[in-house]
Amino acid sequence: MRENVYISGAIAHLDIEERKAAFNAAEQRLKAAGMIPFNPFKNGLLQTADWREHMRVDIKALLECDAIYMLRGWEMSKGCKLELDVASSCGIEVRYEAIDMHGGSAFREA
Repeated sequence: MRENVYISGAIAHLDIEERKAAFNAAEQRLKAAGMIPFNPFKNGLLQTADWREHMRVDIKALLECDAIYMLRGWEMSKGCKLELDVASSCGIEVRYEAIDMHGGSAFREA
């Protein structure tokens, strides 16, 4: 059975195009590894929707996932900390983005 994996990463107050690219790259890596990723940029809401609206939709999606994938820099985000707390509290596996020896991204489990 393929795993559903929620992508969590800092978004607010950062370059939105760079963040979209980082989330899309993570989505492609997870797909290539045989997983079913949930990309919050594709949550069905307009990007201009209120942060709380995004969090409600995203937390609901997170609760349907088998794992959460924390992108580098997640520590700077209030939303990521909340998502990590929900995942940990609900027994959802936590994975972290790490840099491989070639400078690319790799998976690291908690």
